[in-house]
Amino acid sequence: MSYVSAMEPLLMCNELMGETRFETFTVALADNRSLSSLGNPIDTHYSLGDAPEADAWIVAGMSPARHPKTPGLDEFLLTRSTTAALGGLASGSYTLAKAGLLNGYRGVVHWLTLEELVKEHKSILLANEQFCIDRDRLTCRGGSASLDLMLMWIAKQVGADTAEAISKYFVNERLGIPSNAMHQELSERTRAEQPKMAEALELMENNIEEPLTTDDIAFHVKISRRQLERLFKKHLSAVPSRYYLQIRLEEARSRLFNGNESIADIGLGCGFSSGAHFSTAYRNQYGLTPSEDRSLNHKMQLAK
Repeated sequence: MSYVSAMEPLLMCNELMGETRFETFTVALADNRSLSSLGNPIDTHYSLGDAPEADAWIVAGMSPARHPKTPGLDEFLLTRSTTAALGGLASGSYTLAKAGLLNGYRGVVHWLTLEELVKEHKSILLANEQFCIDRDRLTCRGGSASLDLMLMWIAKQVGADTAEAISKYFVNERLGIPSNAMHQELSERTRAEQPKMAEALELMENNIEEPLTTDDIAFHVKISRRQLERLFKKHLSAVPSRYYLQIRLEEARSRLFNGNESIADIGLGCGFSSGAHFSTAYRNQYGLTPSEDRSLNHKMQLAK
């Protein structure tokens, strides 16, 4: 499913545009043949030993719960051109991580591999979305998230209008903005059981324009910084500063979509010291700059 969901949008893009914008080929580990996760044989164009160069390499993983041996694949990926984009679908993200190719990048993996990955690769910045595009790295959790990943990549490579048309063709509800980029909410029960956490969250939500430091928050709720960080890790799987940033970015995105404020004013109003800082943080979270996201949202509203 992950493989087909990623390939179909590229082929449909060519059909809708009436020209070949994407050329695709498949590569097997050996013997020009591979097996799908259902056990079906798949004939491929090349094996690792005779594959040509490409602008992007996408590893289509097996069932996320399994990590089959991939002899030669790590070496193959590590020797690709540094200008080539690299992607992972389902357990393909784990393959990239294992080879060190997600070090220093934001990326996502299927939840079944999350704990294992965190233990082995601490330099990966794990995101909460169903898919993530960070510079030249494309990762998704698998399944239908592959479709959303490719739609977003097409939007960045070809244009949002084309991606929107492809999305409608697949009866997709909306162009694949990372829908799970929102912060995890603290349950009412946990708020009651952890009043210090609840107080810290209230401070964050009430101080958007002039953000507090983690030390400030710990001081106001009368616990140590280390204790505050432990609470956030235990109950929200996040560090306080990152969680606080997500709150501010969600507020910024709401203002982008629901008002006429300038992007500069929104950034300042959500605690960002400069337009560049705001744009970088926003793109890292949502895959688009504030202006691109506002423009895309406007086009989507007109298309409804």
